[in-house]
Amino acid sequence: MASAANTSLVDGRLVSDRVTDKINKKIEKGALARVNAIVVHQTGGATAESSLASYNNAGANGAHFLIDKNGAIYQTARVNQKCWHVGRILSRCSTLKTCSPAELKDINKILFNRVHSYSARLTTLHHHESAKPYPDRYPTNEDSIGIEIVSMFSQKIGFEAATAAQNGSLGWLVSTLQRLLKLSASEVFRHSEVSAKQPTEATSARW
Repeated sequence: MASAANTSLVDGRLVSDRVTDKINKKIEKGALARVNAIVVHQTGGATAESSLASYNNAGANGAHFLIDKNGAIYQTARVNQKCWHVGRILSRCSTLKTCSPAELKDINKILFNRVHSYSARLTTLHHHESAKPYPDRYPTNEDSIGIEIVSMFSQKIGFEAATAAQNGSLGWLVSTLQRLLKLSASEVFRHSEVSAKQPTEATSARW
């Protein structure tokens, strides 16, 4: 098992005997100046191979790490590069019930404007929230690292549960990134917490 002593970041690469380099520059979308948080995802696909292959598509989305069902960890993008993994963020103060009356009024004005489609309202809310400094908002692509867990998805049951091996690797990876990037233990989120995504995504993830 990798120890803290022989785990390091070199030019955005996590160098460790627990991590396999599968970095694909096609999902790197420009320099990531600062990392404020980690966002945990599930892929919706059956295998790591299918996710890795999808990263070769033009304009592909992706995250920085991928954890296979057997716990194998692949680094798929450098942590000093942005990935498109978060999507449109929700309102953090609304979720936590910490908005000022004026801020809540602004958010409700966006969300309950029936002139626009729900999708358009989410886009407007995303831009409204993204203008805030962190941590007044949820993390975005501009300041977060994404970790994908290989998991099937069905409309009937949602995302399948993460395996024990995946959660063991996720725990190690999160704690390692927190140490190396000096991240707070509280700044790790499930994708379904921060963005308007399928509500079962990453609910079985443990770290």
